[in-house]
Amino acid sequence: MVSVPGDYRWSSHRANALGRQDSVVTPHPLYQGLADADQARFAAYRRLFDDMLSAELLQRFRECTNGGFVLGSPKFERQIAAMLGRRTWKGAPGRPLKEIDADAQGELAL
Repeated sequence: MVSVPGDYRWSSHRANALGRQDSVVTPHPLYQGLADADQARFAAYRRLFDDMLSAELLQRFRECTNGGFVLGSPKFERQIAAMLGRRTWKGAPGRPLKEIDADAQGELAL
C-alpha cells in the first residue's frame, strides 16, 4: 500500500510517531506506556517500525488475511479453531476423497 506507515492517509502513525494533532486518534494505554514524556514516547513508537518484515512473513500475512486464517503457532491455530468450531488454517485444495467400504470395493472389482 505504502512504503512508509505515515504515508497512508488513514494511519495514526503521524499522531503517534510525530505528535501531529488528529481529532480521531485517542491514545491507547499501551501507547501511553511506551514512555512518560511525549518526545520519548514518539521515539519509542517510531522504533517499532525500524525492522522490515521479510518477504516470506509478509506473504504469510497476506495469505492468512485473504483466506480468513489464523496466523500463529499450530497450538494457537487449534485453540482458535476449537473456539470457532471451524478450521482456521489453509487446507488442501479440492474436495476430500470419498471413503469406499470393503464390500463396495469388492463389487467394483467384479
